[in-house]
Amino acid sequence: MAPLSFVPNGQLTPDQKLSGRRLQNECFSSVSAEVLERCFFAEPFGQVFASENGTIVGQSKLFTRKVPFEGREVLLGGIGGVCVTASARNRGTATQMTSRCIEILKETRCDVACLTANIKDFPEGLYYRLGFRAMKREVSFEDFDGRIRHEGSEMFLPVCSNQLFELIMKSDKTLHMGRGLW
Repeated sequence: MAPLSFVPNGQLTPDQKLSGRRLQNECFSSVSAEVLERCFFAEPFGQVFASENGTIVGQSKLFTRKVPFEGREVLLGGIGGVCVTASARNRGTATQMTSRCIEILKETRCDVACLTANIKDFPEGLYYRLGFRAMKREVSFEDFDGRIRHEGSEMFLPVCSNQLFELIMKSDKTLHMGRGLW
């Protein structure tokens, strides 16, 4: 098991920032620079890192925001940018990091956790095993330019409110996630 560390965003070291950029480039090279710039610009409140022999081999980012949905306010927690370098994959590192992220979101009292994932290629993969479920409809969000966009690869997990999770998952209304994806 790779040692994990949670680092609040304002306390990242230069090495953590550089390692994070390297991992993101490696894992998300198929995502265009324009999409990254226009859609994935939300600022995390912290990051979870996995290390092996003093080298960062995995990273995930944590987000929170309050969003209105069907007359209720939902504290939505986000897990984004989950990435493990190729040489460290298939050892449970992503599972460890995501599990730690869920614990942190519980500590911050998030109602529901959300992440964007490649569910077409891995419909019952890691996130499904951790309890996340794919939404059967698109969500909306505001991009960097203020345009409303729609996305259909979100997965959700009840964290502190099964009731709000059920409401979000069973409704036919669009969940507007606010400004930027994670």
